[in-house]
Amino acid sequence: MSDSIHLKRPDSLSKIAEEEIRTNIVNGTYHLGEQLQEAKLSKAIGISKTPIREALAALKLQGLVEIIPQRGAFVFSLSQEDVVQLCRYRLILETSAMDAALVEDPTNFLAELADVVSKMSEALDADAFEQYLELDADFHDAFFRHCGNSFLKAGNQNVSDIVRTMRTHLSQRAERTAKSFAEHEAILAHLSEGKARSAKAILKRQITRGERSYSDLSWAR
Repeated sequence: MSDSIHLKRPDSLSKIAEEEIRTNIVNGTYHLGEQLQEAKLSKAIGISKTPIREALAALKLQGLVEIIPQRGAFVFSLSQEDVVQLCRYRLILETSAMDAALVEDPTNFLAELADVVSKMSEALDADAFEQYLELDADFHDAFFRHCGNSFLKAGNQNVSDIVRTMRTHLSQRAERTAKSFAEHEAILAHLSEGKARSAKAILKRQITRGERSYSDLSWAR
């Protein structure tokens, strides 16, 4: 076999389980605070308990799973203060990344935002809720793809799945999705007109809605 040919190694069973559990947490299949029983996960995913246990340990390190001695593993949950701190952390990261992207790669940055907003409109019209949420995440992640700062990217990566999970639970109502889309359109419009301060004001209102909507979350503890 030629040295130039590289075969992709298959994912380990624990990695397969990790991605399956992660997806089900982020999309709301597993509710926040719900117990994750190894036996049930093993049966559902079709693999033994050992890789399930390894997957849960990996997800614990990423903040998606809590492991409580003598009780077991649970999907993460957040206190009101946790939500406040997470929203403020997001705001610091995203406004910094937005500013950096406008300096480092403004043309491609704005073009990507415009493309994502167009696809969000199509998803909204098609009532494709899960697709809309993915595009919502893509819009915010674009700040980091174009910011040129690996530390900002790492900071975002550390909380991205937690943020996506929150977005799933906070966006269940149709009126909230419509409001979200209007805000994304407005952010793009202001940035395209060189009005970064106005765009950041809308971004702040959008991000901090998580604080204001806390009482609507059935998983709040």
